[in-house]
Amino acid sequence: MKKQSVVLGVVIAMIAWGCASAPKVPVWVVQTPQPDSKYTFFVGSSSGADSATTIGDATASLIAGIMKYMGVSISVSSSAEAQASLTDYQAKITQTVTTESQGRIAGFEVVEKYIQKDGKSGLYTVHVLARYETKELQKEKARLEALFKEKIDAVVVPEQKGDAAAAEGRQLDAIRFYAEAMTAAGGSDIDNAQVKLERNAKKASGIAATLSLSIVSGSNAQVSLGGALPTITARLMTNRGGSEYPVAGAPLVIAFPRKLSSGRIGTATAQAFTDANGIAVFNVAAVDIAGKYRISVQIDFASISDLFSSLPSWALPYSDAVEADLSGNVAYAAYSVVSAAKNIPLAIAVRANSSQTAASLDLAAFGNSLKEALVKQGFVVADAVSPAGSAPDIAQLRASAPSSVKRFALATLDLGSISKDGDYFIASVSGSMNVYDLLNGTTLYSASKSAQGMGSSERDAMSNALRTLGGQVFASDLLSSLP
Repeated sequence: MKKQSVVLGVVIAMIAWGCASAPKVPVWVVQTPQPDSKYTFFVGSSSGADSATTIGDATASLIAGIMKYMGVSISVSSSAEAQASLTDYQAKITQTVTTESQGRIAGFEVVEKYIQKDGKSGLYTVHVLARYETKELQKEKARLEALFKEKIDAVVVPEQKGDAAAAEGRQLDAIRFYAEAMTAAGGSDIDNAQVKLERNAKKASGIAATLSLSIVSGSNAQVSLGGALPTITARLMTNRGGSEYPVAGAPLVIAFPRKLSSGRIGTATAQAFTDANGIAVFNVAAVDIAGKYRISVQIDFASISDLFSSLPSWALPYSDAVEADLSGNVAYAAYSVVSAAKNIPLAIAVRANSSQTAASLDLAAFGNSLKEALVKQGFVVADAVSPAGSAPDIAQLRASAPSSVKRFALATLDLGSISKDGDYFIASVSGSMNVYDLLNGTTLYSASKSAQGMGSSERDAMSNALRTLGGQVFASDLLSSLP
C-alpha cells in the first residue's frame, strides 16, 4: 500500500512539473481581440521548420489580414504609383514586426509575439499580435482605396469625357477620349478589361463612320507652268440622326506633290484645322513641271495612334479597326499644270562645243530627233543658224532666227567617250541647252544633260547617243519645264 502511494505521488509530481514547464498560450492566439475605443487588432500566424522563416510568414499573414480589412485589392500591375505605395507600405509593416520598432507607420505597433516549438516535430509556430490606431487605419484605408479607384477612373473618366464630347458635336475629341480609355483598359488588370476596351473601340469607330470629308472648291484647276493654284477648301461633316453637322477644330493633314532638288517629284505635307463650320482652307504651290497631279486631304489622327502604341497585342485588332475607319476618310483635289510653249513658234540651232569635236558629232541626228519629238506634241519649230561666239547676245539670236519665231533654243554638244564592249561600241555624249525669249531677251530654260548610245560602229554609237539626248532627254525635259 505504501509502495502504491509513492508511485502515485511521483506521477502526480511529473504531471504537475509538465504543466508548470509549458508556457501558457495567450488568449489572443485563440481569438483576435475585439476593437476597443482606440485600437483595431490584427493577428498573423504561421508554422515552419525555422523561426526566422516562420516569423516572415506570420508577418505576411498579418499583412494579408490588414489588406482584407481594408477591402482593397491592388496588384503590382495596377499602376506605378499604386505599386510603389503598396510595396513601401508592406515593407514598413515587415520592418516594424521584425525589429519591434515604432513610428514607421503612424498608429501601428507590435504588441506581442508568441513563439512555440513542438518537441516532437521540431516545428515552430509563430503568432504576432499588432494593434493599429483605428483613425490612422481608416486614413490608410482611404488612401489605398483612392489609389485603387484611380485604376478604374483611368477608363471611366475618359469614356465619360468621350460621351460628353460626342454629345456636344466634338467628334475628334470624343474619339481621342475613347482611345485614352482603350489604352487604360488595355494596360491594366481591372475587371472586364477587354469588355471595356471593346466598348470604347466601338464608340470610337461608330463616330469615325459618321465623318465625311470633301473638297468644296479648288479642285480640277488648270494652271500654266509657274502659275499659282487657287485656294483649296475642304469640309468635314458628321451625320447624326440623319442630319449633317460641321466638325470644328479637327486637324487635317494635306499631302501634296513637290519638285525635289533632284528634279524628281516627291511629297510634302501641311496641316490645317476646321473652323466652326467644319471648313479648312489652305494653299499649296503647284509643281513647276507640266503634268497632272493630286492633293490628298485626310484627318490627322497621329495623336490617337500614339495612344494606341502602348496597347498589348490582344488589343491591336480593336485599335486597327478604329484607325482604318479614320484613315479611310480621304478627299482629293486634282490639278494640272500645262505649258503654253507649244503655241509659241520655236527656232532650234545646234552646234558643237569645239571645232575639234564638230567633225565627230552628228549634229543632225540630235536636231532631227529633238524636233520630231516636239512636233509630235504640237510644237511649232523651225531651223535656225547657230550664231557666232560662245555667248551670243539677243540681237545675234534674233538675226539668226526666222522672223516668225518668238523663242530660240540653242544646243551645244560635246563628245564624251567611245568604248568597245564585245562586238559593239558605246558612246557617251553631253550637251547644254538654253531657250531664250526673243521679245524680251529673258532665259526661259537652261539645263545640261548627257546620254549614251550603242552601235555596231563608232559612228552608229555616236548617232544613237545623240538621238537619245535630243529626242528623249532634252525633249521630255522641255515638254515638262518650258513655260
